[in-house]
Amino acid sequence: MRALKWTAGAAAICASAGLFAISATAANAANVSDCLQAAREVRTAIESNQGSANLNDALRQQRYGLEFCNSGLYKQGTAHYSEALRLLGAGDKG
Repeated sequence: MRALKWTAGAAAICASAGLFAISATAANAANVSDCLQAAREVRTAIESNQGSANLNDALRQQRYGLEFCNSGLYKQGTAHYSEALRLLGAGDKG
């Protein structure tokens, strides 16, 4: 009986900790919509900054962003898109 109570208590703690971790991760995670929005912003910035000295680096970051987003790694993808915007001077939207 004592082991059953201990097991039930441990299961309840694990379940609540797991739910907390999932909700915290979901709140901080990027998603496919974020990737699509960032891709549009980068595309516009590239079209507007064809003469930029950082254009090739920005294009490389754009490609990395696309590859990560297409792999389902949305947070990494949006980070690369943000870097492309920064390189083009378009990332300061605060």
